[in-house]
Amino acid sequence: MWWKKLQEMAISSERSHGVSGTIAPSAIVHEKADIDPRVTIGENTRICRYACIEGDVEIGSDCLIGNHVFIRGPVRIGNGVLLGLMTEVKNSIIGDGVAIGPQCFVSDSVVDDHAYLGAQVRTSNHRLDKALVKVVIDGVSHDTGLEKLGCHIGARTSLGIQCIIFPGRIVPAESMFGPRINIERNYKSGIYQLRQTIEMKE
Repeated sequence: MWWKKLQEMAISSERSHGVSGTIAPSAIVHEKADIDPRVTIGENTRICRYACIEGDVEIGSDCLIGNHVFIRGPVRIGNGVLLGLMTEVKNSIIGDGVAIGPQCFVSDSVVDDHAYLGAQVRTSNHRLDKALVKVVIDGVSHDTGLEKLGCHIGARTSLGIQCIIFPGRIVPAESMFGPRINIERNYKSGIYQLRQTIEMKE
């Protein structure tokens, strides 16, 4: 179950509380970036002006963390990841080669390798009715016991600008979702445009 990875990361983070991180010699950290002592930064990674990284955060090699990016641990970021201007990432696992555009919000989520999130993509991580988040897998509903849970974005999937993903949803791998689609349910792998998703609901 993908949300178990987030729970395991949180437990591991609690056990390592107080342990200092490391910054690779080849990493470039702007003097006006705010980096928590617990943060680990890999080789050739660049942290840009006014980025703020708090808590237990691991960032891999060859990453670019853009201006004004806000990362709240625990967070695990793979190699070759791009986080665009003013993006926020909280309590999430980001795979290798992921590109997340400017002004995105990724919270309590798992993003698999080489996914692409266009500008202003949002992961919703709690229900308005404050009920616990459930996840549907193969037609079976699983009660996660969590008040806050985002989504699972599959490998090599692309999300257009301003897509919004509802809590607990699974975005399939090898897929493409056009701009401004609200991902309210789990879809099969494929290519989707806004008009097509509206027609499917009617």
